[in-house]
Amino acid sequence: MNELASYFKFQELCDVLEAISAAKKPKEKKDILSKFIQQFKSKAVKLQPEISNSSFFPILRLILPHLERDRGPFGIKEFSFAKKLINMLSLKPDGPEASCLLNYQGHFKNVNIKDFADAAFWILKKYYYKSSSLTILDINNGLDMLAQLHSSAEPRKFDETLFKLFRATSAKEQKWLIRIILKDMKLGIGQDSILNTFHPDAVEFYASNSSLTKVCGTLKDSSIRLNEIEIEIFTAFRVMLSKRCDVNELVKISSSPNMLYYVETKFDGERFQLHMKDNTFKYFSRRGFDYTATFGDSFDNGLFTPLLKNCFVSNVNSIILDGEMMGWNTKTQRFGSKGMNFDVKNLTESTTHQPCFCVFDILLINDQVLTNKPLKQRTKILYENLKPIEGVIMLSKIGKATSQADLVNALNTSMDNEEEGIVIKDPNSVYKMNDRNSGWWKVKLEYFEDVMSDLDVIILGGFYGSGRHRLNIRIFLVGIGMSASGKPPKRFLAFARIQTGLSDEEYSVLDKKLGPFWRKMGDDNPSNYGIKFGKDKPDVWIPPEHSCVLLVRGSELIKTSDFPSKYTLRFPRILSIRNDKAYYDCLNDQELEDLTIGSKHVEKLNKRHLELDDLQIMTKKRRKVILKAKNLKDIEVKRNILDGYEFRVLTGNKEFSKDTIEKLIIENGGNVVQNEGNKTFCLVAGYNDPRIQFYQEKGHFCDVAKLEWLLEVINSGRFKMYGPFDLLSFTHKTRLQFLREYDQYFDSYTQEATEESIRKSVQLIKKKGHYINLMPNEVAELLRDLENATN
Repeated sequence: MNELASYFKFQELCDVLEAISAAKKPKEKKDILSKFIQQFKSKAVKLQPEISNSSFFPILRLILPHLERDRGPFGIKEFSFAKKLINMLSLKPDGPEASCLLNYQGHFKNVNIKDFADAAFWILKKYYYKSSSLTILDINNGLDMLAQLHSSAEPRKFDETLFKLFRATSAKEQKWLIRIILKDMKLGIGQDSILNTFHPDAVEFYASNSSLTKVCGTLKDSSIRLNEIEIEIFTAFRVMLSKRCDVNELVKISSSPNMLYYVETKFDGERFQLHMKDNTFKYFSRRGFDYTATFGDSFDNGLFTPLLKNCFVSNVNSIILDGEMMGWNTKTQRFGSKGMNFDVKNLTESTTHQPCFCVFDILLINDQVLTNKPLKQRTKILYENLKPIEGVIMLSKIGKATSQADLVNALNTSMDNEEEGIVIKDPNSVYKMNDRNSGWWKVKLEYFEDVMSDLDVIILGGFYGSGRHRLNIRIFLVGIGMSASGKPPKRFLAFARIQTGLSDEEYSVLDKKLGPFWRKMGDDNPSNYGIKFGKDKPDVWIPPEHSCVLLVRGSELIKTSDFPSKYTLRFPRILSIRNDKAYYDCLNDQELEDLTIGSKHVEKLNKRHLELDDLQIMTKKRRKVILKAKNLKDIEVKRNILDGYEFRVLTGNKEFSKDTIEKLIIENGGNVVQNEGNKTFCLVAGYNDPRIQFYQEKGHFCDVAKLEWLLEVINSGRFKMYGPFDLLSFTHKTRLQFLREYDQYFDSYTQEATEESIRKSVQLIKKKGHYINLMPNEVAELLRDLENATN
């Protein structure tokens, strides 16, 4: 009797993965995967009763390696993988191939390289080109061995096993092996789509247990639906989540005159679930990893479980609790935070902090699942069955809010207590796994304007992005200046790594501004320009005088040894590019010292309380037009004038609304998007707005055409390329093209002038203030030419 996985070659799976990766549309990707799954099931039927195991799990765990929980980690990242491949291939450490593996982002400018695995493939295919005969079972056995060797800390045997696996496979198979080991498949299709292709209930079922084994074992037949999902003892599930609550959301949820919410502290720890049955325990992290070995499976072992004796009432024989694992300082009798120098998952008996489980929900009691009961009932059951022990297992304190003022006061109290924020909960909410839109909201002061100390920092370095941004800098290493007695700083210290907050337009502006001045590490010494980096070395760096300042916000400053600034930002994001600031007008070390005057491990950056009036002011200030996705598929295509062209409509005019223009584009064969990309032909605007002015001043990667041009094309029934008078904003490429075809007043070198084009050129001359004084004989000659032209 054999496993079905032994009848499928790994090469077959790689061919399917290649096809999925290459397909452009999500439906095409799902169709390819669906066909493969059906082939697998058909083969399972044909081979009965020869096979003992027909589960799809051996394949699904390779397609979704980041969801793998049955196999341990491999403990290998891109850089260490590159070094192992260099060793395996006996490459010169300073040779071009080794350099390509170690720094692949900047080496493949004419090849579509998605990731490290793609880069490795281009090197490996020179050495390994024959297909292998390894089966899915062989590959899984090899990966199991690698995980075991990593767990037992046997690096030499790990490398020997890895090299043996590679020498038995082709370069294409090796590419997918690398992605499986790095747990990043680059398929262009999300995990939910893959799971739903396997079974329509797979996403929801996986959310309840975080086990691919159970998904494949329980949902074998896609025609049989799972009617009810239950949480199971000793099986990890995907926890319920909280929605981010900014000023607009807060005003929205607090507008009811009869409102009632529970308000709890937002704990700054690690989300955990505790399972107990007959005094046997298991602990799972938010992502479903098992930490029972650390915390203990009984009262007799582990760092935490022995402390839980007598914490449950006597009649409790099974229970599942949801909460936050915090670090409790046994000396100060206070909670620590993740910003401090400890990891609650790796504490030891000798550390100052001990684990403390802060419980805020109960999901099972004595084998009865409680997820469909409202929160107020679950809370009552929790309080009746748990006996808190200070510093060990504690109940989340619940306040009640019946007004907007109650919510604001609760948030300000959390600030005064140096807590992360609050969580607002609907007492009638049921527990929905892996859902953040079902009655829980998280609120932090950093979500509100003018209550935080925002910081001006200078860009000192950058890291390449991934995928389509692999050749662009998408992560910035920012710094602070060294104070110099009132003079502009000449030395700068790395301070934080930051990548969120900018739009594609703003990234494009920075690419153009900083692009010519980026220098690779090793090309020159940054210290010669007054720059000091810490442990985190960027891919590229920039001399300060060519850089710019960013306005950034974070929740707090935390002590660190990774940056020479000694403090760094936690949860940083970019608010704006400070075009009004010189490069040296950034935060300096003295100002940072003033912000951290207490020398604490964690320093909050809030500067004042939130006031009720702030909500009204911020709501008005931030009220914007929200782009709503429209169902454009229902619009019938009547003509193909715009076939092959993609547009984004910025604005309409008095006669045509934005919606009407989008409908016209679809009716005439064009495509409409709400966010421009590489395929977008141009933007269309009926009138000027601040965005267009921004594009005119700072540049953009798309032209902005006047609505009149588009309407003229549609009315004429044939496509006509726009000219300089048809545009509100040019790209650099279009501007260069116009310079070759037109003079400075947009009079064409090759096309006959018309009365309209002459009128527009004259208007442009007047606008520029370029007036021409003709001599009498020149006026007479011009009049004769005009007279002859009209005869």
